[in-house]
Amino acid sequence: MSGNRKSTPDILGSVLGGNISGDNKADGRAVKRHDVIPLEINEKPFKLTSYIHSDLNDEADMAVVKLKKKVGKVSKSMLVEESLRICLAEPEGSGLEAALRRRNRK
Repeated sequence: MSGNRKSTPDILGSVLGGNISGDNKADGRAVKRHDVIPLEINEKPFKLTSYIHSDLNDEADMAVVKLKKKVGKVSKSMLVEESLRICLAEPEGSGLEAALRRRNRK
């Protein structure tokens, strides 16, 4: 099924570890932890549709399995939502800005 997908840019690949070769590190600086508090959903969440590479999707699936063993209940939606919260809370410190600059130079 993944063979029929169109190729799409991997915008957050370097931030989320989507590049398996490891040559897309965020600035070479250590990424610090952020105190981002997960939002309790009291209303129906907004549906976000995005396109990612199949290998990044596979890595997200594996991350969900690994995180379930460490933290309990986890879904791919939770993984994406909390990753966005962390990146958007401090785009420069999370490596998001640097990753987007690199993407725009290509």
